[in-house]
Amino acid sequence: MFEKQAIFPSAELYLIKKFMLKEGVKPAQWLLGTGLSEESLKQEDYLISLQQFDIIYRNVYRLAKGPDHGLRFGHSLNLSRWGLLTSALTASKTLGAALEVANHHRLLIRSRFNLQPEIIGNDVKINITLRGNMDLPVSQVFAIEMLISSLQRQVEDLLGRLFSFKRIQLAYPAPHYEKAYERFCKCPIDFNSQHHVIWISQKDMSQSLPLANPVTQKQSIAICQTEMARLDSIQKGDIQWLLRHEFQQNGHIPETLSSIAKNMAISPRTLRRKLHAAGTSYRLVLQEYQLQKALGALSLDHLSMDEVSRSCGFGDVASFRQAFKRWTDMTPLSYRKQFQETKYIAPNNELNIPATIKTKQN
Repeated sequence: MFEKQAIFPSAELYLIKKFMLKEGVKPAQWLLGTGLSEESLKQEDYLISLQQFDIIYRNVYRLAKGPDHGLRFGHSLNLSRWGLLTSALTASKTLGAALEVANHHRLLIRSRFNLQPEIIGNDVKINITLRGNMDLPVSQVFAIEMLISSLQRQVEDLLGRLFSFKRIQLAYPAPHYEKAYERFCKCPIDFNSQHHVIWISQKDMSQSLPLANPVTQKQSIAICQTEMARLDSIQKGDIQWLLRHEFQQNGHIPETLSSIAKNMAISPRTLRRKLHAAGTSYRLVLQEYQLQKALGALSLDHLSMDEVSRSCGFGDVASFRQAFKRWTDMTPLSYRKQFQETKYIAPNNELNIPATIKTKQN
């Protein structure tokens, strides 16, 4: 369960914070369910997981105002979101070389999409496909909007000028806010296409970057390679990740610490000790896992409240409702309604939502 490992730099959180403040939403609201606090946004060495990013994106979808929030959100994510990789990209010789570096380091940029280039005449056709069986945090439309809008913004950052794709093809119907696509993308857009495709002219791809520096690029890529090699060691030593992985493998919420420790081939005492050394407890990790499962399940319209409750390890809806209210200061129904309507919470009507569940460590 690679998605649960806290391995990614948190540089993007600063950009998300700026975007959400413009929407009138404070960090405590869009951090709901991540286990992160507002203080963690200020720590330059803080690492977060792909799952935490997914929860944040789901919260952005739920809380940001306007139907075009995927495009607006993507455009707010400038090149600085990639941390150390940013240096390798900006120091590349050409735009094409920079995009090749990004594609080679897909692991560091958390991409759920494959971008496959194909030269056709004077243009480069880039086919967009979903990687393997990876799920999207919200919807295909929101994910594609984020992708094309953020990619356009980051190409502009690389070139140091305004940029637009030559053409975009999207494999879904035109939304009712189609005009927003024209406003952001400034190029012909074909909806109901067979595949997702973006077109870039070879002239743009071969354009020299203003900050190109081969020495800096080699140094930056070496650091990025070290970052990628770091992932294995983190996976092996993260007791919280191992515990969450075991929860996921079980397919159901375990009843006791002893039963889960047995599955992990360690003693209950050792598990408690390691969790304590990591600054947490079995109950806290379990309840954070239950909250994350609940947030995901509540975003699915077809699940009844009873099904959501049982999937999170509760015997009845009342117990689940009570726990969810204690963790978030919201009822499950309120959260589901807010998610469905992507409701905007105005500054004078904010929900006092904690960034982490409220429970004592044992």
